[in-house]
This record gives sequence, C-alpha cells and structure tokens, in this order.
Amino acid sequence: MAKFRFLSDTSKEQKLDFIALLETGKNDFSNASLKSFCGGQDFFWHWTRPRGRSGGILLGINEAVFDISSVDEDKFYIKFHIKNKDDDFQWILVAIYGAAQEEYKEAFLVELVNACSKESLPILLGGDFNIIRNPSEKNNDNFNEKWPFLFN
Repeated sequence: MAKFRFLSDTSKEQKLDFIALLETGKNDFSNASLKSFCGGQDFFWHWTRPRGRSGGILLGINEAVFDISSVDEDKFYIKFHIKNKDDDFQWILVAIYGAAQEEYKEAFLVELVNACSKESLPILLGGDFNIIRNPSEKNNDNFNEKWPFLFN
C-alpha cells in the first residue's frame, strides 16, 4: 500500500506523463489501482503478466498529452508508438524488463534488437536490462563478460 501511495504522490508532484513499473508480479490491475498510480489523470495502460514469480511490466501514458497509435509487446518489453498532441512529434517509448536468468539473456538481447532495429522513429528505452556491465558492479566474482559485450 505504501508503494502505491508513493507512486500516486510522485505522479502528482512531478506531473508525470508516462509511468513504467517493472516486476509488478501481478496478472491484472483494477481501474481504481491504475487511476491511483497516475494521480487521477487519464492514462492509457498496458501490461504484461509475470512469468512465474518474476516479471510483469506496466506502462502508461497521459492521454491528455499523447496519442498512441500502436502497442507492441513481447516477453521482455512493452512498446508504445506515440504522438505528442501539442506538436505532432512522433516517437517510441519502450519499457524493458530483461532476463535475470543467464539462460534467457541471449533471447532477451535478440528480442531487444528485433524490437528496435525495424523502427525509424526516435526511441526512448528504459527499464531493468539485468545486465551487469562491469565486474565492479557485482558483489561476487560471478561475472560473464559476454553479456555486456553483446549489449554494448
């Protein structure tokens, strides 16, 4: 409950126009919950369900600010094609939750490349890529340099 209150307060205070939540762990969201996340503003929401106990992405945009022309999703992302209402600028917003498990990292990176390479509009990517780029970021010696190399 405290997390939801924090999100609602932050959304109001910062006047957020888009919100992405990762690791939601939820299969569904009530309209009341979604309305509270965005401080009562009119948001368009889309989410993916978690796989087992992990994952789940929730992405929302302020409908007073943006028009959405399409929604795309796959295992590791949600992608909105957006147009700003005030200047008709078109762009793409992608919320990402990358694979934490070593055996799924390659599939995640392939999916990310495929999702972005076919786009001609500017793209804003955000989220948790679950890729450690430097051994100093780890608290143990278990570092595989393959993933940051491929990611870069």
